[in-house]
Amino acid sequence: MIVMKFGGSSVDGAASIERVAGIVRGCLDRQPVIVVSAMAKTTRRLLEAAEAAAAGDRDSAHAAFDEIESFHRRESHGVVPPAGRPALDAALDPFFNDLRMQLDELASTRALTPRAADAVASFGELLSSTILSFALSHGGIDAGWIDCRRVIVTDHDFTRARPLYGPTDARLRETLLPLLRAGRVPVVGGYVGATLQGVTTTLGKEGSDFSAAIVGAALNAEEVQIWTDVDGMRTADPRVYPGARRIRTLSFAEALELSCSGAKKPHYGTLGPASRAGVPIRILDSRHPEAQGTVIGRRNPDAPATIKSIACRANAHLISTRAAEAGDGLPGNLFELCDRFRPALLVLEARADGGDLALDREDRLPEIHSALLAAVGHSSELWVTRGRIVVSLVSEDLASDPDLVARTLAAGEGFEPRLVLSGAAAPTVRLLAEEDQLRELIAKLHEELLPGGPDEVVE
Repeated sequence: MIVMKFGGSSVDGAASIERVAGIVRGCLDRQPVIVVSAMAKTTRRLLEAAEAAAAGDRDSAHAAFDEIESFHRRESHGVVPPAGRPALDAALDPFFNDLRMQLDELASTRALTPRAADAVASFGELLSSTILSFALSHGGIDAGWIDCRRVIVTDHDFTRARPLYGPTDARLRETLLPLLRAGRVPVVGGYVGATLQGVTTTLGKEGSDFSAAIVGAALNAEEVQIWTDVDGMRTADPRVYPGARRIRTLSFAEALELSCSGAKKPHYGTLGPASRAGVPIRILDSRHPEAQGTVIGRRNPDAPATIKSIACRANAHLISTRAAEAGDGLPGNLFELCDRFRPALLVLEARADGGDLALDREDRLPEIHSALLAAVGHSSELWVTRGRIVVSLVSEDLASDPDLVARTLAAGEGFEPRLVLSGAAAPTVRLLAEEDQLRELIAKLHEELLPGGPDEVVE
């Protein structure tokens, strides 16, 4: 059994949904469970409608609602034949009715609470999963729609809820396994869950990837496939360095380190449940399904020692601290602090007398400032430098290959290289750069550490 998660770019219209149906059809022998995101940009549009309603701008809220409804009606009719459209519309109607009521209530109360935002945002996945279920069924695939709010149980931390794994695992097995045994294909929306009391929640940014990993871990899947618009992870962001190479395999630790260091995929939350259950994640391109992508969790032990990838975090706030009294436990306190505030906080250097951290969330600075003083001592010195880019070169080989360490530090000479063997998860060399130096630096690092063209693969 496999879990196949399709992102918003993979279901951005009728043609894309038809393409997804073809991909699923080709994997029926592997007993797929489908997890799907909202159709492209729908979540953003829903929240814009909610904000307009809460601001008292009923006209803008209703215009956004009309746009969302007409888009979903039009694209869903493109994947279901005329005879099936009345049943499809009947299935979508309750969601649109509930959404309009939610917006009207927001216009009356003028209060967009996190709970209300989650209630509105959830309609994206409820709509897309319903539409995909109908498209699969009319394409000859026996699909069964599952309300994600019934199977993903979370705490009450609205807009960034965390799953309660005990009840979630039990509900997923109880609901999905009978469908799989009957030869059916379950379809469930990602990103959305509900509390034990049935109040709708969302899992936060990239929550659909997280949902897929939760499902895969609960069902002990062969693998979790993340279908998106890229053919796997690259040695750098192609927008910064077009010559970036595809990575064939990564360990869970390397992927987590890259995610916390600024890589777009995979989201750090996805890796927790998958790694604990030992379920590999494969990142694939729905527009080029024949591509091999990147496998996370099955690192090739015979591959030569190399830097796996380079991630960047722009506009970082560098927090430096010097303890009033040095202590052997201080480095551990700093790493524990970064783990607590993951992925907002990174360790650049940890010493017995202090250390340097990088923060990419201005809004969390006061909170982290207080936590850091508690960790290093309230009489310690703290200062913040804004606006630097943190470049992280990640590889587990840095822990075992002194030559790779030497070459990496030499390649970063002039950019304050720091070797962080603990990192968030995997050994890392971190560099500091100004924004206007970034492209030149990434190109130089590739030339010296990852030579080759964009069509070549890093093992």
